[in-house]
Amino acid sequence: MNRPRANDALVDEAAQWMARLQSGQMNAQERQAFQDWRAADPQHEQIIAMMGGGLGVLRSPALRHLSRDSLLHSLDAPSSRRRFIGGSLGLLTLALAATLLGRRYGLVPEADALYTGTGERRDFTLADGSALTLNACSQVVPRFDAGQRLLQLRNGQLLVDVARDPQRPFVVATEHGRMQALGTRFLVERSDDWTRLVMLHSQVEVLTASGARQVVEAGESLRFDGRGLLQLEAAKGHESAWTSGVFEARDRPLREVVDSLRGYRRGIIRLSPQVAELRLSGIYPLDDSDRSLQLLERSLPIRVRYHSPYWVSIEPR
Repeated sequence: MNRPRANDALVDEAAQWMARLQSGQMNAQERQAFQDWRAADPQHEQIIAMMGGGLGVLRSPALRHLSRDSLLHSLDAPSSRRRFIGGSLGLLTLALAATLLGRRYGLVPEADALYTGTGERRDFTLADGSALTLNACSQVVPRFDAGQRLLQLRNGQLLVDVARDPQRPFVVATEHGRMQALGTRFLVERSDDWTRLVMLHSQVEVLTASGARQVVEAGESLRFDGRGLLQLEAAKGHESAWTSGVFEARDRPLREVVDSLRGYRRGIIRLSPQVAELRLSGIYPLDDSDRSLQLLERSLPIRVRYHSPYWVSIEPR
């Protein structure tokens, strides 16, 4: 029997629901919202059925010592959700140990990882005195030794103010490349397909996985992937607004605002492709997603429908 091919949006929605179920913390309203979501489209039920094996592996005794919050956090990250779905749809075999599953597919934070959950921003002081801020649903693994100071960004966004240490370079790495600080303060965002660096002070040298190099100066932004450099441009000046709890949009597509809100809201926000590219400008509070959704509805030809507090859809008006 041929399996249906799910788009990324449905994959993410289904994985979020499964993460909530695994957490053991769903209330009655969330459970009803999940049942409503399953009944809304036959493909929803098909995806959930195919994911059942993956959730069963998560319940293996080998993972029972791990906290529910850790499992839920890791499945909250979009890249981890997609790896989880991929495993559930056939990349795993019954012989794969649950511990290996957790490591390979990022279902649990690594040892020594610093991370944030839904709606959470956190400040950290690293071992060398550097100041680190993580956006919601982010994970970074510090690897400091006598030769270097390395941060491996697994998901999300970070802002770092680097402490001076002439003996050890400071590097932020993603699967797309490495960024070595030649100065002090910069922001890094990792998506599934690319990494973006925004230079706030001094310089950073980027070395992509393919070997391309670029020095990024203060006030510049560089987007790159594992194959090379994608776009070098002037920074917009508001990329770090999330550290103050807001998303600042200046002639940006609606999908970018909605993506920023997803990290701050439990449940599903479904965005219709018909309105995803609508342009807008404004300042939207991250910590009050309901207020932000109201502001979006007032300023654009869209309708925000609340199927429940945990399932919202944004459609053309």
